Amino acid sequence: MPRLLLATTLTAALACASVEKAIVAEPGVNFTLGLGKTASISGTTNRLTFRRVSEDSRCPTTVVCVWEGAARIEVALSRNGAAGATAILSLTPPNNEARLGDLVVRFVGLAPYPVGPGPAPREYVAELAIVKL
Repeated sequence: MPRLLLATTLTAALACASVEKAIVAEPGVNFTLGLGKTASISGTTNRLTFRRVSEDSRCPTTVVCVWEGAARIEVALSRNGAAGATAILSLTPPNNEARLGDLVVRFVGLAPYPVGPGPAPREYVAELAIVKL
């Protein structure tokens, strides 16, 4: 009887678990990608992962700064499930784009914008665009 109860409890827990929506990036259309998340690139077997924020020195909205600051992220492209190229992208052109195989990845924006102390890394969302060559 305990096994049946355990199986029923596990089945109920799995049924209640949230199902994460798959992110599909359409070439030529901006999309958002949360930190640690992966997007499939439509029409390809490629996947793009937002690995980490390597720098966020943007001037907080509550401060007057002499310099606007910078933001840099690391993205990785995998092909057919195999690890591929990694790139560091900056918000400032021309370093906001990287060619990864037959794709160009463009870093468009990073949210949330700093207000005071920097946001917790799990809150970051990058706005990106894919251009297929």
